[in-house]
Amino acid sequence: MEAEYTTVKDWYRANRRELKKYRGQWIAYNHQGVISCDRDYDKMKDGVDPSLSSLDYVIDRIYESEFVEPVRFPGFHCCK
Repeated sequence: MEAEYTTVKDWYRANRRELKKYRGQWIAYNHQGVISCDRDYDKMKDGVDPSLSSLDYVIDRIYESEFVEPVRFPGFHCCK
């Protein structure tokens, strides 16, 4: 059973790390989760249920550079 969230902000905070799988895509989400996603904005927007008001969901872009782990080199120490 999935957790229920009262606001979109609550859902986002709890599920931020899960958005890694959407890198390079536009997503639309509400307090229940992702409702549409695609690399093409128009296709993503077309996937949103037309009965939803634009106030019922958030559109965001998950960039390719998000969720990139920093590279660490052994023996290199910066800014001690």
